[in-house]
Amino acid sequence: MPKRIRRSSLNKTLVLMVDSMKIAVDAGHGYNTSGKRTPPVPTDVDFNKDGKADVKKGDSIREHVAAVGVAYLLVQELKRCGFTTVMTGFDDDNPKDDPDTPLTERQVTIRDAKCDYSVSIHYNAYGDGTSFNSAEGVEIYIHNAYNGKSESLARSVLKYLVQGTKQTNRGINKQALAMCNCKNLGTKASILCELCFMTNEREALQMMGSSAYWKEAAQEICKGICEYTKVKYVSEIYTPTKTIKRTSSTTDIKWLQEKLNAVLAGESFIPLTVDGNYGNKTRIAVLIYWEKLGWNQTGKDTGFSAGSNTITALSKGRKN
Repeated sequence: MPKRIRRSSLNKTLVLMVDSMKIAVDAGHGYNTSGKRTPPVPTDVDFNKDGKADVKKGDSIREHVAAVGVAYLLVQELKRCGFTTVMTGFDDDNPKDDPDTPLTERQVTIRDAKCDYSVSIHYNAYGDGTSFNSAEGVEIYIHNAYNGKSESLARSVLKYLVQGTKQTNRGINKQALAMCNCKNLGTKASILCELCFMTNEREALQMMGSSAYWKEAAQEICKGICEYTKVKYVSEIYTPTKTIKRTSSTTDIKWLQEKLNAVLAGESFIPLTVDGNYGNKTRIAVLIYWEKLGWNQTGKDTGFSAGSNTITALSKGRKN
């Protein structure tokens, strides 16, 4: 008769299996790498919408800044899901003190750490870099010769990257890139993500220059890695800290829409499209929710803002 394995022992085994998986996260280039930046931007760029310009009109968004923005968050995502991580090209969330670490040095770090997989974060460019153009989209590179199981990993990650912000899917491409060379990296699979074009004005301003997009991309890459490695993705427990309005981040508005869908499910409620747009349907859903809680009996509030009381009630799943 086969030996029965206790559930607690099985869970511990699964945790050990995940912990033994090591993933290298690489942030492309360095803070002062020549040419790796957008053309001069036509307006101030505020990464996290805190009212302070991170890049002034006429200056450029540096590729390494946006790469670290995604890479650092990806490390947090992977750790939360139980992976061990190694960082190359950066060491924290401050990109300004990062030199342009030579590719061979990055390869050695990943190989010596015995990483199973690696992901390098980049932003694409087209033309001479002095002006914006129409080239756009997201793509993933794998090595043209030494790619191991990279194509399968790339397929899983790209599947999620194209589900978020609407972008042209440029597919999976093969090229002899150092950070995709599984032989030199000693990895089972290695991919390089070109998240968008820094020479496309819309993508530069709305994606590369947006911390909300950095977060989205980090989550999507992690979900793809989890799917490929058959590890359960562990969602972040996030609760907005500020009143949610029409001008709030898409992250906060999507949170509001998801929570409203959960507490108003059933009866005749038509679920909201979770798109980060605080439109009339979301406003009406807020009013319906307040009515269920016995709030806004005077009808003075329009429903175009969800304050701390609403956020607290939604985070607790309160329905009445």
